[in-house]
Amino acid sequence: MGDIPYVAGLDVGTTKICTVIARSAADGTLEVLGVGLVPSRGLKRGVVVDRRDAVETIAASVEKAEKMAGVPIAGAYVGITGDHITSRNSTGRVHVPTGEVTAEDIEKAIQSARDGVPLPADRQIIHGIVRDFALDGQRGVKRPLGMSGNVLEVELHIVTGMASIIDNLERCVTDAGIVVQQRVLEPLATSLAVVTEAERDLGVVLVDIGGGTSDVAVFDDGEICHTSAIPLGGEVVTKDLAQLLRTSLESAEEIKRRFGFAMSEMVAGDEMIQVEEVGTGELQQVPRRLVAEIIQPRLEEIFELVKEDLHNAKLHELVTSGVVLSGGGSQLDGTAHLASIILDGLPVRVGTPRGLSGLADSVSTPPYATAVGLAMMAARDGASAAPASASSGAVVACRLRQWWHEGIVQRLRACWQRFFPR
Repeated sequence: MGDIPYVAGLDVGTTKICTVIARSAADGTLEVLGVGLVPSRGLKRGVVVDRRDAVETIAASVEKAEKMAGVPIAGAYVGITGDHITSRNSTGRVHVPTGEVTAEDIEKAIQSARDGVPLPADRQIIHGIVRDFALDGQRGVKRPLGMSGNVLEVELHIVTGMASIIDNLERCVTDAGIVVQQRVLEPLATSLAVVTEAERDLGVVLVDIGGGTSDVAVFDDGEICHTSAIPLGGEVVTKDLAQLLRTSLESAEEIKRRFGFAMSEMVAGDEMIQVEEVGTGELQQVPRRLVAEIIQPRLEEIFELVKEDLHNAKLHELVTSGVVLSGGGSQLDGTAHLASIILDGLPVRVGTPRGLSGLADSVSTPPYATAVGLAMMAARDGASAAPASASSGAVVACRLRQWWHEGIVQRLRACWQRFFPR
C-alpha cells in the first residue's frame, strides 16, 4: 500500500459482522480494498450476549478483510445500533459578549444544548449533531464563526444509548485487537452510503432492516432530525418460516433468500418447493406462495411500526422525497412496493452503496451499506486504520495472543468432546 492511508469500517450486527477496508481514490470515490463478511455469533438485537463468541467472530471478519486487502488494521469506525437507542432535538443559547461569534461561543452554545437533555447515569451521548444555527433569531446559519450578532442559538440532534451495552460492544472490538476510533450510530453511516444529497435536502426517511432491529433516520433540509430503532428485523421473518414450515433456522434462512417474496400475490399458486423437515430430515413439498404468506405479515408489521414512529414524531409530512430501504431485510422482491402501500403511497426505493471503486462489486448490495458508510466516514475524517509504526509490534503481539488463545480453546473443546461425547 505504500504511504497511501487506508481506513476501516466495522459493522457488528445480529446476523452478520462485516469489515470493509478502503482508501480515498484520486477520482473522489472510495476504493474498496478488502471485505470480511462472516455470520455473527454472540449478539442479539445489537446487544452482546456471549462475549467470547462475539470477540471470535469480530476477529474472523477483520482477518478476512485484512487478507483480501493485504494490509493489517489497528483501528476502525464501529457501528452502534439496538432498540436501546433514543434521540431528541435540543436548543442551546448563549449571549455573544464581543458582538462577533468566536469558536468559544459556538462551543458554549453546543454545550448548553447538551446540558438541556436529562441524562440518567445508565445512559451516554453517542452523537450531538448540529442541525442549525441562528443569530439574533435569524435561522439557517451554517457557519456562524466570525459573524456579527448578540445571541447565538444552536439546534442539536442528540442520540443516546445504554452505557453498559455500548461499553460491552467496544470491549469486544478491543479484545479482537481493534481500536474503536469512532463509534457511529449505524443509520448515520448507512445514509452516507445510500442516500443522495438531493434526498436529504427535500426530506427522506431511511429504513435499514437489519437482522435484529430496523433503524430509522429522518433527514430534512440536508440535516438529520430524527433517529430511532424498531425491535424487529429479518431474524423474526426467518424464525416464523422455521416454525411454520417445521424446518431448521439455517434451512429457513436459505428458503427466505432463494424463494422469498414480500407479497404473496407476486407468486404463482401452483409453484412448489422442497423443505427439509426438522428432526426427520424428510423433504416435504410446500407451495412457494405459502412462504410469501408467512413473510408478508412480518414485513407489514415492521413498516406499520415505522409509520407509527414517523407519526408520533410528527415527521410524516416532511419526507417528500420518499423512503430509502437498506439492510439485508430489504432484498426480497416486492419489499419496496409493500413499504409504499403501508406508508401511504410514499415513493420507496432500495438503496445500494454508491461512489465506490476497487472491489466495488463485492459490496454492491444493501447488507454492506453500513460498513461501507463507516469506511466513508473514516475517510472523510482522515482516520487512518493502519498500525502506527511505534505500536505495530503491540498490535501484532495482541493478534498472536488472540490466535494462541483461540487455538487453546479449540484443543480444549476437542479434548472434552473426545472424553465426554454426547
